[in-house]
Amino acid sequence: MAKRWKIVTVCGTALLLAAAVAVVVASRNRQPGLPPDVPVVASPAEVRVKAVERKPEPSDHEVVEASTAVAIVCGADYATADRYEARNDALRSIARRRDLPKNDVDALLVYLRRADDAMRVERVAALKNDVMNLLRNQEPPVEGLAETLVGMVDGNIGPGRAGVPSPAADGDGTPSLPGNTIHPPAVIDYCIQHLGAMVNELDGAMRSRVREVLVRAAREKTKPYAGTALYSLAEDKRATAAQEGELKRLALALCKPSVNNVARIAAIQLAGERGFADALPILRETLSAPSRDAVLDTVCIGSIGLLGNADDIALIERFKGDARRSAAVEAAIKRIKGREDIGTPTAGKEASLTLRPLLRVVQPHEIRSDSFGGLGAVPPDKET
Repeated sequence: MAKRWKIVTVCGTALLLAAAVAVVVASRNRQPGLPPDVPVVASPAEVRVKAVERKPEPSDHEVVEASTAVAIVCGADYATADRYEARNDALRSIARRRDLPKNDVDALLVYLRRADDAMRVERVAALKNDVMNLLRNQEPPVEGLAETLVGMVDGNIGPGRAGVPSPAADGDGTPSLPGNTIHPPAVIDYCIQHLGAMVNELDGAMRSRVREVLVRAAREKTKPYAGTALYSLAEDKRATAAQEGELKRLALALCKPSVNNVARIAAIQLAGERGFADALPILRETLSAPSRDAVLDTVCIGSIGLLGNADDIALIERFKGDARRSAAVEAAIKRIKGREDIGTPTAGKEASLTLRPLLRVVQPHEIRSDSFGGLGAVPPDKET
């Protein structure tokens, strides 16, 4: 009897051990639920990656959640932060969007305000121009875009910019732009162009702020974007007579020899287009000076053709044999001779269409509403 009980006990123990082994094997095959922070290896047929929440690292910039493409555009992806092509391609992928989510819009606005970037300046400028284009094409209009651009020009937006003292005033009481603006001139140039494109869409206090910062930018005689500011002010279709007078004074001031050459060329062109005959003495003096600049000469000749009289023909004919200036000479003489009244400038739409391409030669930072992804502002050393 005792022997039979031993056999039963041994068999029972064996069965229990077998059952335990079966349970362990089955449990291993079923992959039971694990704690949420423990990664699970899935089959190659369907891999699902669960992001592990991490505490945000300290940052000097605002942190705004953005989609993958926008994050790449903004340089938030470390693998592509210094690659213009990758960030440009990401921008192209969303270039035609008119309904970006608010988080993406906010992230792009934050990126515009940031002055630091892993790429070179000319690439940053091209990318930010297209970001501005993208934001301007959103429907409804992006709230805060004009304020962002004004702040960038004004030098008051960016890390560590709190408490920046008020800019010093010029002789007539108009404040000048601060000398420690954190964004490079090429980026500021784009901001000014976009503000000019937006000025007719703005009302009230915001329009006044835009005009104020454009006037201040136009007074920066040593900066190339001073001429851009002139053209942006000229875009204002609601300008009063006093504001038109202000535009004329700014243009005449920028026509002088001590001004940045790019800004000066823009001012001379605008003077011709707008019929500012007071610029004629400066234009004649420039063409009579011993030093030569082909683009400057061409624009002076063109504006003299719009503003001058028969006495100016002899002056501009001196350049008739120069291949770089001859076309402008012929057009200018034709305009002067073709006028019914020699004393009446022929400025206007025709003049704008004739001269505007000359400005593009020396000032390539021109916005284009269809230039997403660097099409309108490709850096000169664009990656291949």
